[in-house]
Amino acid sequence: MSGTAFHPTTTNNILFLSCCFYQTGIQTHVMRKICLSFCFILLVRSVSFAQELSKLGELSKEEIDLKECAFDTDANTIILLREAVSDYDDQHHLVTTYHIRVKILKESGLKAANVSIPFYRKNDFEQIDKVEGVTINAMPDGNIVKEKLDGKSVFTKETNERYGEVVFAFPAVTVGSIIEYKYRSTMRNYGGLESWYFQAEAPVLLSKYKVTMLPKAEFAYRVNKRRDLDVVIKPDKDNGTVYFEMKNIPGLDHEPYMDSRKDYLQKVIFQLSGFHTDGFGNNKFMTSWDELNKVLLTSGDFSDQLKKNVDAPELTGLVKSLTTPEEKMKAVYNYVRNNMSWNGIYSKFATDGIKEAWKRRKGTSGEINLLLVNLLNEAGLEVYPMLVSERFHGKVNTDYPFIDQFNSVFACVVINSKSYYLDATDKFCPPHITPYDILNTTAFVVKKKAGQLINIINDSLQYKEDVLTFMEIKDDGSVEGTVTVKSEDYARVEKLKTYRSKKEKVKNNYFSDDGFLMDITKFKMNNLENDSLPLEQEFEFTSALNNSGDYKYIPLNFLPDFTKNPFVNDNRFSNINFGYRRNISLVDNIKLPANYIVDNIPKRVKMTTPDKDITFQRQFTYD
Repeated sequence: MSGTAFHPTTTNNILFLSCCFYQTGIQTHVMRKICLSFCFILLVRSVSFAQELSKLGELSKEEIDLKECAFDTDANTIILLREAVSDYDDQHHLVTTYHIRVKILKESGLKAANVSIPFYRKNDFEQIDKVEGVTINAMPDGNIVKEKLDGKSVFTKETNERYGEVVFAFPAVTVGSIIEYKYRSTMRNYGGLESWYFQAEAPVLLSKYKVTMLPKAEFAYRVNKRRDLDVVIKPDKDNGTVYFEMKNIPGLDHEPYMDSRKDYLQKVIFQLSGFHTDGFGNNKFMTSWDELNKVLLTSGDFSDQLKKNVDAPELTGLVKSLTTPEEKMKAVYNYVRNNMSWNGIYSKFATDGIKEAWKRRKGTSGEINLLLVNLLNEAGLEVYPMLVSERFHGKVNTDYPFIDQFNSVFACVVINSKSYYLDATDKFCPPHITPYDILNTTAFVVKKKAGQLINIINDSLQYKEDVLTFMEIKDDGSVEGTVTVKSEDYARVEKLKTYRSKKEKVKNNYFSDDGFLMDITKFKMNNLENDSLPLEQEFEFTSALNNSGDYKYIPLNFLPDFTKNPFVNDNRFSNINFGYRRNISLVDNIKLPANYIVDNIPKRVKMTTPDKDITFQRQFTYD
């Protein structure tokens, strides 16, 4: 067993309100984690297999009597048990048998009875079989009733060209039911070995996993966990196995301003790093970033695609008429994203080739962006393909040169020592703005001489929005007003995306204040096509003030993103990552009737967090 570490916002009374929200910090850390890392060379055949799993339907009295989760009392379900055993057969297939037991605690948890098991179906890489399940109900008279899952209710669906899913629904499920199922996954080889997630959206009472590695295989594993949660790790050199176990793990759903949920899940990560061949020494798999760079430079569905001749004569003529590299970059970028349609699949490669993707005007992220790199290069620009791990996909650990840490490829253009990062699957982000999905991430730029890891940060552009309102209150409490919103930089990108995809949402409820219903008229958007100007949103509205007795209440907040506090949970697993700085200003001008008296004006206030990441300022003038 090797001891090598696996780096692991009078008559003509005017009330003036000004609110400003400044977010100077990008990321706030609220959680501490530890990583346990190990590396092993396992040479011995294991004799253990799926018989080590608990039997289906055998429950303890504590599980039957359980009414709520003691360490997560808001939970609507609890995973009583999630376990699996991975081993290999005579053909060295990776065979994993899973066993899951879930209790329904509240009516909102009944959806757990509808199960979906995803699998990688392309080229028959993975098969799911031996599905069995049971619904267990404790009756008022104390009897335990079990109803088996009918095999005819288990269906296999094709999700897309690569993935499928096995779906089924449990019978006779109600609040208090326990649903339990097993299934087997068979993969062609150990390249499919996945991370084991101890944590889930629901709290987990017990999670355990045992893996047997192939003979003469060298693999690494790394455990991500919080310091206050214990993990059991039991390596067995003689049998070539490692056993992992965790208990009483709170559920982790999406948290506000969270980057990648899976970065915070308690898990163990595996990586096959090499194998031993008798008489030929050790074979390693991309053990350095230089090796990864070399592999990509010799890959037919990666670097070879940059040498293809793509027939785009209209683009060639356009590029020749432009003089600056920035103009050429923008022309090629807009040409590709206006002429290509993304099929929704993330990829680092052009599996079917960029010429085929160009022919059908549709492709994966890899095909579209390698096409973009190709055409940018033809335009005479300095451009490189860049592997990225978008924020939802998870952080890149720079200690390990594993290509699976990345989910897509972008184009990196260098002009006068400034880098631009382009994703032609994005229809809204202009070339001078770094895409939000890769802000504060690590990328790998593929170059002929030597690849380069880079940290993608934004130190200039921000989310900037100015909201200006004019309201006139009538004697009867009715209101007439106008609102103008100017959105710049990232605010422009977000608002444009919302407007293009959900126009009615923008018009009907985007500008509504909580409890203040507006009849919006003369709504219009300005500067839709010019990405160098702020996106202007203008509208007129009529409404009526809410009242209580002789008091009428004037709404002051026209920022729908700030109607409630997103940070109310006592416990949080993930860091707060806003992605970019924000500067939001709200100015309200209110004209009151002569017979109205202002009962109370909020005090001027300026609040700043201890680390000065967030500043809020409010001030009023009354004439």
